[in-house]
Amino acid sequence: MIVRFTLVLLAVLFAASAPARAAPERLTIVGVDAQPTMQPLLDALQADMPHTKGQYRQARPSQIISRLLAGVDDADPIDVLVLPTPDLAVYLANEGSVSRHGASAIKHRPQQQAHWRSEVFSIGYDPAVFVVRKGALAPSDVPRTRTELARTLEQNRARLLRRVGLVNIGIDDVSYAFASQEALRSPLFWRISRAVGASQARIFDSNEELLQAMAEGHIDIGYNVPLSAVRKWMRKTASIEMVIPEDYVLALPWTALIPEKARNRSTAGDVVDFLLSDRADRALEQVGLTRSRDLDTMKNVQFIELGPELLVYLDAVKRSRFLDTWFQLVIQD
Repeated sequence: MIVRFTLVLLAVLFAASAPARAAPERLTIVGVDAQPTMQPLLDALQADMPHTKGQYRQARPSQIISRLLAGVDDADPIDVLVLPTPDLAVYLANEGSVSRHGASAIKHRPQQQAHWRSEVFSIGYDPAVFVVRKGALAPSDVPRTRTELARTLEQNRARLLRRVGLVNIGIDDVSYAFASQEALRSPLFWRISRAVGASQARIFDSNEELLQAMAEGHIDIGYNVPLSAVRKWMRKTASIEMVIPEDYVLALPWTALIPEKARNRSTAGDVVDFLLSDRADRALEQVGLTRSRDLDTMKNVQFIELGPELLVYLDAVKRSRFLDTWFQLVIQD
């Protein structure tokens, strides 16, 4: 009886002295894309960090920017922010709304910039490509460069009337980033814009709408469409052909950052490290991003680098003038 009492007492004392199992750490990841698009990445993150209870929220860029600039610190702050455009991320960092992080898992080739000031991190690239509806053009007529695209539009105006698609760069941030960066690199951007306008192009609010219209046979050519969106639609339909430009490929970095008001910067830092590591490769590819080995197969890749230069076309006056010129060219009566 005494032995049994002693064993029970020891069991009680051991249970009292044993550390309680820590509750999962809460983590809020916010992004621009819908959760189904991001789910492969969220699943991989959960598997890599099982003691973290993560949740994902979608928000518009304007909501994210205004909230972080206001320094909002409510009961559910943003721990990690993932943005498909680098200019907004650099803007937030430049305004002092981002925490520094000494990433331990930076993975990149020398020509690819992995971070800016240890505040904004490039987790993968989304190249801009052309899309053509299969069968709409003879194989020899499919444009492979920007010069060929401009010539195709100019020489086939009647044939392509209302059959060219563009995304409204005044609405879509990714399309605006591609347009502004291409305008800096080549005067062909404005020649193509003029030719697109002459063809009375259909203007869409998003790349999803453009690709859906192509899948349904309403348009034949699309320009500067992010590869991530094209790959998703190519899994749904065989009617879309992707063309990787042979003159040069603009590669837009997706970025991750830790806001200054993050609940747990240490855990958020672990998430950033994961996103930069080999362990995230497969998940990021499922989301649609392109990592080093895929970029090696493309010719003349021009990486859009992180830095204050990206702020030029965020200036209200500069942006307004750029959009005015673009709309005058692409929307012709």
